Amino acid sequence: MVKFGTSRRLKKNDIYTYMMEIFIVIFGITAAYQLNVYYEDKKDLKLEKSAIERVLSENTANQTAFENLIGNRLKLERDTRQLARFLFAGDALSEDSIAHYLFDINRTHKPIMQMEALNFYLNTNYTNKNSGLKSELLTLKGLYLELRDVVDYYVRMKEKYYGDFLVSDVDFGEEKIISLDKIKSVEFKNLVVNLLSNELELNELFDRVFGESLLLQEVLEEKIE
Repeated sequence: MVKFGTSRRLKKNDIYTYMMEIFIVIFGITAAYQLNVYYEDKKDLKLEKSAIERVLSENTANQTAFENLIGNRLKLERDTRQLARFLFAGDALSEDSIAHYLFDINRTHKPIMQMEALNFYLNTNYTNKNSGLKSELLTLKGLYLELRDVVDYYVRMKEKYYGDFLVSDVDFGEEKIISLDKIKSVEFKNLVVNLLSNELELNELFDRVFGESLLLQEVLEEKIE
């Protein structure tokens, strides 16, 4: 008579064989996964190093732009201060004494800041091992945006108030003073004082941005060594 529901018992050697096969399969999958992770990380590190090198190059270019402006920025501050001194000295003003300062402070000197490489790096993930660098870049980007906004406001203010105020008394194209009436007014004295305040504020912000870029330069150079 045939008995139903019976099964062949596995021998102990068969169990060891099955366990070994399962182990080999799991080990193979794990090893393949780890190798894939390793090669992906290596690829990301190479891409990240290239991105950091571009940020370094861009940061160096921005530093050069700032350095080229330092002399003009400081001269603009000095000339604005000197014009304020002339206006508040109480002595008789003459065209010869103020013409240079009057036309010089009508100029604006603003940097061309590059942020393409910086933004590209901030928008990537890579290995996420450089969170400190990203924090430094975010700080510098914030200062760049602040400086850009302050400069744009400053330029608009100078065009609107300084240029428009003197439009009937001064020929800026020919750099000739037609009349000293508005230049001697209290309104113009206060305007120049405000200009000086803006120059000081702007130069202080320039120094902060330039200083931050120098700190970033050191961090970037360490990352690509």
